[in-house]
Amino acid sequence: MNKYNITIMLWTKENKMANPYNSPWIKQNTFVKIRDDKFRWKFMAIKKHCTTNVTANEFHSVLAINKDIYIAKNSNKFRLRSHLDWAWYTPKTLAQAIDTGTVDSYYEIMLHNINSDPNVWKDHDFEMTLKSYYAARADRASLI
Repeated sequence: MNKYNITIMLWTKENKMANPYNSPWIKQNTFVKIRDDKFRWKFMAIKKHCTTNVTANEFHSVLAINKDIYIAKNSNKFRLRSHLDWAWYTPKTLAQAIDTGTVDSYYEIMLHNINSDPNVWKDHDFEMTLKSYYAARADRASLI
């Protein structure tokens, strides 16, 4: 394996349906390429504790897990797709939240953790404008 092109095999229901007889001659797209070492180690730390299938997409400076959770590259912080603030996490507890489907409540709890950055904005009107825009885009405007 090349250091910069690590492939991780992920099985999903769609992949099994694409090859119902497990034929070795049918090529399947079951690999997720994570080229950055930091992202690869963070993803493997979370996947090690998960019992469900986890998918990952690599962007410029974030790793998207299950298309809803964004992991930062240079720190142990995460945020949800529809939120602005970054919260601190541990791979084991984040994996448990993914397994149980309680990532939203886990995010709210970890926002108030000591290791999370304080939410200090200079312009509170701009903060509320951005947060209401993100909430409306994610169909959770009633929470603001």
